[in-house]
Amino acid sequence: METKQKGSPFSQLPKEKKKRILQAAIEVFAQNDYKHASTDEIASRAGISKGLLFYYFHDKKTLYFYLGEYLKRMIENHLKKEVLMGIDDFFDLLDYGIEGKLKLFEKMPWVLEFSVRMYYNTEKDISPVTKKYIVSMTNQMYDLYFSHVDTSRFREGVSPKEVLQTLIFLTDGYLHWQLMSGGKIELKPLMQEYARWKQMMIGYAYKEEYQR
Repeated sequence: METKQKGSPFSQLPKEKKKRILQAAIEVFAQNDYKHASTDEIASRAGISKGLLFYYFHDKKTLYFYLGEYLKRMIENHLKKEVLMGIDDFFDLLDYGIEGKLKLFEKMPWVLEFSVRMYYNTEKDISPVTKKYIVSMTNQMYDLYFSHVDTSRFREGVSPKEVLQTLIFLTDGYLHWQLMSGGKIELKPLMQEYARWKQMMIGYAYKEEYQR
C-alpha cells in the first residue's frame, strides 16, 4: 500500500490548497461508500480538475489510503506524547486519547464518518488491504500509547490489550449500527454508551482495590 507523497507534486502545493483538496476528499468519502465516492465530486469541491486530482494522486485508491494516513497523523498531533507518557492508568490513558479525538472531530466533522466507512469497507479490490491497514494501526497504537501502563492494577489473567480490543469492538459495533440504520453518527450518545462500557470493563479488568 503506497501512501507516501513526499517529494510529489501534491507535497509541493501551498498548505491551504492541500488542505482544501484533502477536506473535499474526506467529505465525499464520508458521505458515500468507496464505490460511489465520486472523484469528479471531489475535484469539483476542491476547485480543481479531475485530471489535476489524478496528477497529484495516481488513482482513487492512492488518494483513499493517503487520507487514512493523513487522519492518523492529525490524531497523533492532537495527543501530546509527553502527557501520554505521564499517564500510567490504562483507563485514564483511554480517556485522554478520546478527548484528543473529540477535539479533532469537532474541528473536522467528517473525520468520524470517514473512519467508520473505511473500517467497514467491503469493496473486494481494497477491503483486504483496508483490514490489514486497520489491524496494523491498532497494533501500532497499542505499542505506542499503552506499552507503559501499570499492569499491576489488572486482575490475574486479564490482558490490557484484550480489554482495549473489546472496547474497540463495542464502539465499532455501535458505529456500524448507526451507519447501517442510515442515521447520522452523533457523538454525545456514543460517548454516553462508551462511559457505560468503560465502567463495565473497569469492573471486569481491575483488582478490587482499584475499582472506581
